[in-house]
Amino acid sequence: MLADDMACNHRNPKPATVFSHKNMELNVYGDDVEVDYRGYEVTVENFLRVLTGRLPPSTPRSKRLLSDDHSNILIYLTGHGGNGFLKFQDSEEISNVELADAFEQMWTKRRYNELLFIIDTCQGASMYERFYSPNLMALASSQVGEDSLSHQPDLA
Repeated sequence: MLADDMACNHRNPKPATVFSHKNMELNVYGDDVEVDYRGYEVTVENFLRVLTGRLPPSTPRSKRLLSDDHSNILIYLTGHGGNGFLKFQDSEEISNVELADAFEQMWTKRRYNELLFIIDTCQGASMYERFYSPNLMALASSQVGEDSLSHQPDLA
């Protein structure tokens, strides 16, 4: 899932590109990146449906998480967050309770063996305070009450 809100943002001085450094050597928004959900498809509802496998029958296999009790899954979320929530598309939020319940449904439905959850957002650790499922590890870029801001040092 990719919000896809940077490459075509009106504030982007180089439309349809995303660079991680001011030297602009590597466009991380290449043509060879395959994305199953992008733009307005990136919603809390779709995210939870993919995790729990509760998708309409018409959903193509490529847009499903085809996992089982032998699968080890990595989930990385980044964006704006606060105490107990993460924003999707700057318009809706997923709570730590909703996420914890989705992971429990995944465990109950045998959709993973081990799950590693990484979150890079302000107060990121608050998103895993409610987790209660087994075989789930979590890592955050910030503690509760702490900001997590991006930083690109100017080494020139």
